[in-house]
Amino acid sequence: MADEVLYERKGRIAVITLNRPDKLNALNPAMISGLADAWNRFRSEDDAWVAILTGNGRAFCAGADLSMMADMSASARGEETSGQEAMTGIMTPRNMNIFKPTIAAVNGYAVAGGFWMAMDCHLCVAADSAEFGITEPRWNLPGGWAADVTRHLNMRHAIEVTIVPERITAQRAYEMGFVNWVAPKEKLMDKALEVAESILLNAPAACRTYIETFYRTYNLPYEQALSTGGHIQKNLLTMDDAQEGTRAFLEKRKPEFKNQ
Repeated sequence: MADEVLYERKGRIAVITLNRPDKLNALNPAMISGLADAWNRFRSEDDAWVAILTGNGRAFCAGADLSMMADMSASARGEETSGQEAMTGIMTPRNMNIFKPTIAAVNGYAVAGGFWMAMDCHLCVAADSAEFGITEPRWNLPGGWAADVTRHLNMRHAIEVTIVPERITAQRAYEMGFVNWVAPKEKLMDKALEVAESILLNAPAACRTYIETFYRTYNLPYEQALSTGGHIQKNLLTMDDAQEGTRAFLEKRKPEFKNQ
């Protein structure tokens, strides 16, 4: 895995850290590759049940390295392609169909591609000093991923974040429903780990199937959504963890889930 992305385990929690602090964790090819490696590792490690994505330094991620974008723009001139193909290689839990719970711990600027990565984690904790924005329109750059923003924000908030050039604060993002929790910057990782630890109290397979249910049924008609949700969750009752959960409830104790 590239040095631009760090991967650390804290028990069943994986911490993935963007590590180009001198460049505000701007995305370059090495970081994009490192992110793919990190998410694939998290997905493949059976004993990793929750992941936290954060940034090193004063930014979460400032989006694409603009020198890379300049090269893409130059190569795109006179062609039908917009040059955006390189950016579609950014791996996120959403586009990799990772349904293990993921938490964005936004420590600073989360703009452009950084906004996208925070959006594509399942939960978001933000430092009170964090700022968010979709900055591509300011520089006439494409951001096709923004088509998904209205799944997370209502239409007017999505447009506000995109075409009003001022970045929004963590508190404003919380008011919009984009951020779940705001914490003092020095307590950000403590809060993210607290949330992760609380998630570990649940059965891991149940967490994953409920997340998958929400994403896969979001735009389906009611009856089809119920049917699809039932299909996704049909194996939960056959698991040993279902028996353990029932016993623990009856015995008034904490269940010991094994993801079996």
